[in-house]
Amino acid sequence: MDNELKLYIVRHGQTEWNVLEKFQGQLNSPLTLEGIKKVKETAKKLKDIKFKAGYTSEMGRTVATAEIILQNNNYEQKKTSDQKLKLQKLSELNEIHFGEWQGMTFKETFIKFPKEAHNYFYDVKNYNAKNIKGEDLKEGLERFLNGLKKIREKQKSGNVLIVTHGTVLELFFNYIQNKEANDLDERKLIGNGQYKIFTFKNEKYIIL
Repeated sequence: MDNELKLYIVRHGQTEWNVLEKFQGQLNSPLTLEGIKKVKETAKKLKDIKFKAGYTSEMGRTVATAEIILQNNNYEQKKTSDQKLKLQKLSELNEIHFGEWQGMTFKETFIKFPKEAHNYFYDVKNYNAKNIKGEDLKEGLERFLNGLKKIREKQKSGNVLIVTHGTVLELFFNYIQNKEANDLDERKLIGNGQYKIFTFKNEKYIIL
């Protein structure tokens, strides 16, 4: 159905800090060669999708991922340079801000913040973001939902590419399954470069 809005939501490709198991949050590190390879594989799956618009977070890793997808898109290749999609950055699509953990490895968080790290990874219902000067998970989810709402209000139909981050995506996936934000499991995030397709009907996001 051409009049249906379809959101192709992608997690950015693998980065150097993903490999090192570092919290990136709202800092950035470049895509790895493996990350680029996987994104190109995703791009092949999406090469025949005619995207009407493209949105990313403000982080370079999402922009780089979206650019690879669009560079390998059959419809985009046929356009002149002034016709090509201009990616729009939305701060609402940014990753959760992990405060003092940003730039730390997972192991370092257990050394410097043992209680909070344990809670985050194993008992998230008792995790308190304020103790690491980070963003509350529920607030991060609300921010992300506001970003999707902005996109929906602007793009009423057609295919929309959205490239964002693992933790906010896991929160979003829980949300559409009527789970709480504190049901998050950081160890079960969608893989780098992977995507899911959603539409919006009867005030609900539906996975396709």
